[in-house]
Amino acid sequence: MTFDEVINDIEKMVGLELESIKPGANITLTGIDREAKRIELVTYAGKAKTRPFSELKKIWDKLCSTPAAHVDSVLGGSGSSRNQPETVMANLPYIEWFFMNGKKHLALMKEPTHDYGTLYKMDEVAASEIKDNLMKAENTACEVVIVTEDIKATAAAYERVTGLSLKPVSPGIYEQYNDKFRFIFVSKSNLTDQVEVGTYTVVGGKVGSITGTSVSIIDREFLLFNEGGLQLLISK
Repeated sequence: MTFDEVINDIEKMVGLELESIKPGANITLTGIDREAKRIELVTYAGKAKTRPFSELKKIWDKLCSTPAAHVDSVLGGSGSSRNQPETVMANLPYIEWFFMNGKKHLALMKEPTHDYGTLYKMDEVAASEIKDNLMKAENTACEVVIVTEDIKATAAAYERVTGLSLKPVSPGIYEQYNDKFRFIFVSKSNLTDQVEVGTYTVVGGKVGSITGTSVSIIDREFLLFNEGGLQLLISK
């Protein structure tokens, strides 16, 4: 799903009162100004406000690249101003919320789980799994993706050399954490033809200044960079 599609979905909530996770901070979405790239809303106290698309995109990008997003951290602050874009995103049908260490977090679901303009608190079992993944992500210093023609043979070779077991994530994908390193093994058949067999380091980068193939691995989007022996997956 692209961010433009997210904006289309947000527009479906125009005219609805959107419940805030924080009690007493509901807002009503009144319009989408595509030319100015801002959403228009009225606060619970009746004040008209606008918020830039850029805030929503920062939240969306974080949701697409990590297990969950703490909006205050994503937008660099706290308070009602950050609560407004959080409320808009939380009321989308494919976003759920939960508390972690007393802080509100949003998570992107694979499928819609509730109606437009409603909140949905994630069940404890699912939230516990995402919290574990968040902790792993926070403690990961480096991610390496190994693309292979024969996933079983490559996984067996890694386990034989290191003595460490790999965990199956989904068909054709395994992972293993070791000393703040995350190794992800992916069958080439899961990816586009442009992705060659090899070992790729995951890095951040200026995605907008790079042209390349988009690669999706475990519901995360990357941009492939393979030049002069430098094989990278750039996190979007």
